[in-house]
Amino acid sequence: MAAAARVVAARYLAAFALGLYFWFFTDTIGDANLLGVNEGFTGGAFHVVLWAVFVLGELFFFSLDGNLFTAGHEGTSLGFAIPVLVGLAVGIHGFGEGAAIGGTAATTPSTSLLDAFGGLSAAVAFILHKGLEPMMMGAAYWVYAGDHARGGRALLKDILALTGAFTVPGIIGGGLAYYLVQVYPNADFTYVFAFGLGTSLYAAARLARPLFEGTGRDGSRIAIAIAVGFTCLYLAALLHS
Repeated sequence: MAAAARVVAARYLAAFALGLYFWFFTDTIGDANLLGVNEGFTGGAFHVVLWAVFVLGELFFFSLDGNLFTAGHEGTSLGFAIPVLVGLAVGIHGFGEGAAIGGTAATTPSTSLLDAFGGLSAAVAFILHKGLEPMMMGAAYWVYAGDHARGGRALLKDILALTGAFTVPGIIGGGLAYYLVQVYPNADFTYVFAFGLGTSLYAAARLARPLFEGTGRDGSRIAIAIAVGFTCLYLAALLHS
């Protein structure tokens, strides 16, 4: 993303990242059991809690950025905090993914790392997803905090901070699930994915904002960038099939 920022306008990076998000949302809502919509009104309390957790995630992250819908410079005044929040908002989904991997690792009799990921194709797909999804955070960095780092050392510090924001939830989820499923074999992480689905809406809002602040004459280029981003994660997801 850093290399792309030198040759591509930040607005197009945001469009590409928004395309990534569109597939990310599709993937995450599937992990969240579509919030139970396929069961109609028969889900009972399960549906209510899923919906409530989703809304809680959304409200929590939107409340952290009170300037999100403020016009002008004030709406971007959080600076470096914005990509950090985007990283966390997307990374919470990683908590659920880490939990799924940790649970599989704890219950599989194999000692193979690939088996813990569900096989070679699943492992490759996971790596591709974890390489592409942080680009949402990277795009937010170049849009809102591109001038934050002064020099290589400062840029490295920013990269490490953002990396932590995105990866730590997954590490925690994997570690907790590895031990939790050994005590509660039927542990359900659907609620975590529902919460992550809600928090991820913050990333979508922040990535969409710069698309409406240009001249309005490059709509086709923005549309292409969105399509390319969507297709990248879509192709990675095909490996799951």
